[in-house]
Amino acid sequence: MGEIRRIYCGPETAVLGHHPWNSLTEPSAINLMNHATVKDLTRGDTVDADFGIVTSGVLAVERMLSDGRRTLCALFHEGDLVDLRRTMRDNQGRLVALNPSRLLALNEQWISNCAAPHPDIALAFVIQLRDYLARMRDHAMDLVSKTPLEKLASVLFEFRHWPETMPEEGHHNMVRIPIQRTDIADYIGVKPETVSRALRQLERESLIDIPQHDRIFLNDIPSMRRIANGGRPRRSTRPA
Repeated sequence: MGEIRRIYCGPETAVLGHHPWNSLTEPSAINLMNHATVKDLTRGDTVDADFGIVTSGVLAVERMLSDGRRTLCALFHEGDLVDLRRTMRDNQGRLVALNPSRLLALNEQWISNCAAPHPDIALAFVIQLRDYLARMRDHAMDLVSKTPLEKLASVLFEFRHWPETMPEEGHHNMVRIPIQRTDIADYIGVKPETVSRALRQLERESLIDIPQHDRIFLNDIPSMRRIANGGRPRRSTRPA
């Protein structure tokens, strides 16, 4: 991959180091880059492409409910494949940038034509879509089954595993928050003030520290994992 790294600089090169893109052969990686259109975005920009690879920043599928409420159905971070090609539903939401981002937009016809000559690209697409479906199953369970505190703990661990927010060496308990708290609220289906209250509660219990607005330290990772996995249910109001 040395030649690719020499030709392509910046976020486009960085994404080639992520699984499964780091398994592409040099001809396949060059072919992919040559057929991609770079789209630079700022917060709030929508994307007029339904297929591509995120090379930096965070994108989300945004939908507005009938009463004006905003919901973020899915998040895409560095290295993620975005596939929002329309099938039977037109109103599936729009792709919007949550912070300065870059997307490698790909043409649908090229995608269809590249499978045979570049099976490694096709395999990378399949792996990405498989992982995305697994994330969506986990997120659906969070929305349906967990309390706001459990949802927040779960999303902190989700951020902790993103490539661009991985803990720095020597700071394994640090979580970098890549999006605004209002976006977190719209992603986990609560109000922004609920996110703030949950953070304050975790601070009061000494489970986390918040030295900066976009930095959270997990003081007790096992306890936080138990909460994220459903260890802080709602108190029953039914008589014993």
